[in-house]
Amino acid sequence: MGILIDYQRAALALIAVGVVALYAGVFAFPSDSPHTPEAEWVALPDVSPIARATLPAVGTPDFDELLPSEKRSTVTVAALHDKFSAVSFDMAAVRQGNQTVPRLFAEDLPHDLRALSEVAKLKQTYFKMVLPLALKVNEEILADRHRLLLLQKARSAGEKPSTEQREWLAELAARYDTEPDDVAELLRRIDAISPALAIAQSAEESGWGRSRFALTGNALFGQRTWDQGLGIVPRQREDGLRFEVRAFPSLLDSVRSYAQNLNGHPAYDDFRTRRAEMRAGAGVLDPYALIETLTAYSERREHYIETIQKILRVDRLEELEGTKLADQSIETTQFLSAP
Repeated sequence: MGILIDYQRAALALIAVGVVALYAGVFAFPSDSPHTPEAEWVALPDVSPIARATLPAVGTPDFDELLPSEKRSTVTVAALHDKFSAVSFDMAAVRQGNQTVPRLFAEDLPHDLRALSEVAKLKQTYFKMVLPLALKVNEEILADRHRLLLLQKARSAGEKPSTEQREWLAELAARYDTEPDDVAELLRRIDAISPALAIAQSAEESGWGRSRFALTGNALFGQRTWDQGLGIVPRQREDGLRFEVRAFPSLLDSVRSYAQNLNGHPAYDDFRTRRAEMRAGAGVLDPYALIETLTAYSERREHYIETIQKILRVDRLEELEGTKLADQSIETTQFLSAP
């Protein structure tokens, strides 16, 4: 199946073995609730701050070797790098605003992602996979927002919505858990997510794409489901608990669910308020401030916020806030999947 990849700036220090991967709980849907992480971080030897802060290693039950029946992807990291090289996908140029992001969308993760022992290369590979997905989801959200603004303008001019428009409004309101006539609230909810925040949170939740949940179920954000068969059963799930980690048909579906979660769940009203304030000000999203509103995202609460802010800071992810997808009339959209 599909996938994306690349290379970061300088090479970083070799990480010592012993970090325990962490899967923090999130609200996947309004009925969901946060949960205890699979494992907590443990003390590390004196290694690079970047390694200590952000790079989990194999070693917990949900990071051990996958069973053959669980392996989904047949694409390799090298094959994805070839795809990125073909369109000259340069993360340094993207960060500097000198290049738009190619429309290359990984459908799932390469099966050999865990084999990347070099921290910088693993991170660059992950950035090139997830950034286009986050921007694609934002493009979809903003298309709905634009249509809603046009409808609001027509209403203000005295035009009555058509049957088709009313049906679309009802569907939109149901998706975002609000009322169809409350256009102001819909506009507060239907807005782009921070690509930097999406990358940081997914990196933390999925162990930079190396967790069992990510590799076998495209689960980048650790969302739970109580519908049996829709997810992956954690190997260390406590007796009596019935939740599964939600699996998705593609990585894009995982990012869509994450955005829907932030934009519609009642627990994240403060997030939407803070984002609206940023839009009314400079208009640029500040991922460091946005994550401060997401204490309900994980039972680790303030510690989780600090961890995400550390990832943002170490990898300068705020530089990705202004990035854009290449124009569709110039670049061909490719959903990368195995033959």
